[in-house]
Order: sequence, then C-alpha cells, then structure tokens
Amino acid sequence: MTRLFTLALEAGRAGGLYHAVAGEVPNRWIAESVANHLGCDTRSVTPQEAVLVWGELGALVMAASSRLRAVRAQRGLGWRPEHTDMLSTIGEARLRKLAEHST
Repeated sequence: MTRLFTLALEAGRAGGLYHAVAGEVPNRWIAESVANHLGCDTRSVTPQEAVLVWGELGALVMAASSRLRAVRAQRGLGWRPEHTDMLSTIGEARLRKLAEHST
C-alpha cells in the first residue's frame, strides 16, 4: 500500500481518490466464506438489524462499500497489488484461531 501512496503523491491528480484493493470482493462473498469455514449459516440483514450490529455509521459503510475496485489506481498510476485480497485469506489457521477466541 505504501507504493500506492507514493505513486499518488508523485503522479496522482489533486483531489483524486485511489483505492488500495487487490480485487473486487463483495461483503456477501466474505461473509459466506467465513461462515463456511466456521460451519455456520449466513443470512442478509435488514437496514435496521445492520444498525443494531454495526451502529449507524458502520451500517452505512457496510452498505456503501460492499464492492470496491482499484481501477483508477491501476490504470491511472500503474499500481498493482502485491498481496492477496481478503477472500483468499479466509480459512487460514491464524484467522480461525482468532475467530475461535473471540466467541
């Protein structure tokens, strides 16, 4: 991500918005993958339920940022992600251990 910040400072346009994401992964896919690895079900939540779970700002962020792409960073700045996206790390032993200790 540091590389993207450097490119944005050197070659980005004033006021430009550059996302540092490795892929386009909807929140639903992430939830389904986590649930699959934990052996539980998923379901959609209503906007009211989302507020109860994440608070008003969190619910807004979850609804508004369900899909992000780094098109401008890649095309405009020539940036390429060096690390995998979140979806590909789900199920790793270290993350499973964190999930088990948080319940």
